[in-house]
Amino acid sequence: MLIINAIILGLVQGLTEFLPISSSGHLVIASHLLKLDDAFTFDVLLNFGSLLALVVYYRQRIWSIIVRIFGGKEWLLLTKVIVATIPAVVIGLLFNSQIQKLDNMIWVVIAALIIFGIPMILAGKANPDADDREIEQSVGWKLSIKTGLAQTLALIPGVSRSGITILTGLRNNLSAERAAEFSFLLAIPIITGASLKTLLSNGGMEFVKNNMAAFAIGNIVCFIAGILAINFMIKLIANKGLKYFGWYRIILAAVLIVLVSVKIL
Repeated sequence: MLIINAIILGLVQGLTEFLPISSSGHLVIASHLLKLDDAFTFDVLLNFGSLLALVVYYRQRIWSIIVRIFGGKEWLLLTKVIVATIPAVVIGLLFNSQIQKLDNMIWVVIAALIIFGIPMILAGKANPDADDREIEQSVGWKLSIKTGLAQTLALIPGVSRSGITILTGLRNNLSAERAAEFSFLLAIPIITGASLKTLLSNGGMEFVKNNMAAFAIGNIVCFIAGILAINFMIKLIANKGLKYFGWYRIILAAVLIVLVSVKIL
């Protein structure tokens, strides 16, 4: 893979993984424009950069969880994260081949951008009276299950994992900051599992071996862009909610329809 392609895909992955505009959808678009046949493997492997961005940004929260666990004081938040992760893992394993086929279907991305962009617009701003207690108290078991089920929809390119999970939190009276925090904590096991699964496969190891420079540079770019995106995301939804992201999704879908119609995509 060319270094310039790695930089482009790393930038796209880093910026869109944590914004509710669908990283998988944007990577499908970028892959079509760059005409890359091996983009799926590389897209997943870029998640190491996304994972590092999450760990660095939430390092204090993650360290607090580790200390509490080994001190025998607090398993609650970890258990809720695990419960919310299970549905996506099960569905992903059962329907992996079908899900991979969707990554080549631009019309699936277009439909998902529109369908899930509309509720983001309607959601408007976050409720100023929403629950802003520490996440251990504000996220209950019922909400953990709801968020986990919602997260399975993000296996469809164009939906957005962060978007659907944050939207679920906002609609269940979480503050914007707590909804984003829980969404991003959920991303850690999902991203880790998907990345390791691809890396440890025969195709993944071979790809990295043959494209070591592109793999390293792409993930570095992804990490830097991811840090910036997380910070931007939290500040924007706290003040404006998800509506601007919803409008972006609708506009992007319209542009894609035109590009497909004139056979550019």
